[in-house]
Amino acid sequence: MACILTVREIIKNTKRADVRKNPGRSIYLLNNKNSEFTRMAIAMLAMCFTIGVIGRMIPEHYPNLVSPFSSEFDWTRSTIATIFSISAITTGVSGPFAGYLFDKLGPARVYGLGFCFSGGGLILAGFADSLWQFQLGLGVFVGFSAACCGNVTNSALVSRWFQEKLPLALSIIFSAIGVGSFLGLSLSQILISQYGWRTAEIAMGTAIVALLPILLILPWKKLVKGKAAHPISKKIDDLPALENWTLKSASKTVSFWGLAAVFFITANGIYSIIFQSVTYLIENGLSPVEGSFNVGLTGAFVPFGMIFCGYLLTRFKINYIALGTYVITIIGVTFLWLFQETSQYWAVVGFIIFFGLTMGTRAPIVGSLSARIFRGNQFGLIYGCISMGGGLGAASGAYLSGWIYDATSSYDAVFTFSLACLIAGTLPFIVIPNIRKHS
Repeated sequence: MACILTVREIIKNTKRADVRKNPGRSIYLLNNKNSEFTRMAIAMLAMCFTIGVIGRMIPEHYPNLVSPFSSEFDWTRSTIATIFSISAITTGVSGPFAGYLFDKLGPARVYGLGFCFSGGGLILAGFADSLWQFQLGLGVFVGFSAACCGNVTNSALVSRWFQEKLPLALSIIFSAIGVGSFLGLSLSQILISQYGWRTAEIAMGTAIVALLPILLILPWKKLVKGKAAHPISKKIDDLPALENWTLKSASKTVSFWGLAAVFFITANGIYSIIFQSVTYLIENGLSPVEGSFNVGLTGAFVPFGMIFCGYLLTRFKINYIALGTYVITIIGVTFLWLFQETSQYWAVVGFIIFFGLTMGTRAPIVGSLSARIFRGNQFGLIYGCISMGGGLGAASGAYLSGWIYDATSSYDAVFTFSLACLIAGTLPFIVIPNIRKHS
């Protein structure tokens, strides 16, 4: 339904003028001359989506390595979690640097760096036999790659082509996390089951490096050019103050730290579950391939939920949509908690649907709010710093999940921690006045 609505919306906007009236404001929408969904803009979206899928496939396959690493190296969950944590931290802290490189070197070189580091990190992991080597290859190298091919760089490129429909465009490219999760978990588990985890890592790394020539021959001059700004008619008192925000001025606001907190707290809640999910399903009766496939299947629902969320963001107040996504995510985590044996597979289905539909939806929500509040030439840098919260949250969520399990030998404490974080993640949308104002 979400995809049908989105396609209809695009067709409407590209074929005829459409001026809608909202209470208290008039919003200029697109006509056939000024449509933001031009052929080149759609091509750019498709490219960013594909690169986003490749960038997320590798970090998202880490849950498949928990059992093999536990068996071969006799490592605890918290020890294995340090690999993922280092990767997530590297992604987070590299976000501003990736944005800086994007401005200085252009997207082609930044994406190329991402492909090289991702492929090299996987190949290094395939030959590794000590923890520090995995932390370097799967942690630092893959983490930096995810920043180069992730939301910060893709958002900076997309914002050159879209204004009024920016939330929808961001939702489309951010939904790559779902496809990347599904492909990363499913394909890597098939390779691991057939050939072993070392061969799987080397094969995936080689395949990514082999894609580099295709990346470099794309029409980058046209893709980078962007589209001239479209006029947007609103009442003057509806417009936020025109200020060329800098990182220094933005960092002095509660809104900046509130949006970063949304990423940080929510990522703790999400990744404390994702890190343990495959092993949890295996220990409750599913085979390794079944467990990995079912967790990966949540990713198949991400594009539907993400795009529909973007559609809603163009129609309703952002904070209302944000709170709704948290409710649905909490329902999904609760379903997974209810799964205790194979006869309760209905609970896995509930987890797949509800968790998948809202996984990653906070990214376009925070991205849209950031674009509304912190407009200016340094937006890429500002948003990159805000997005650091997500990387740090994913790192601490995965590590704390492993530590909590090692300390309690129980998944109940892990689920409780996850739900507490998801509830806390809603607070900035409720208690920070400026975030409510720009919603």
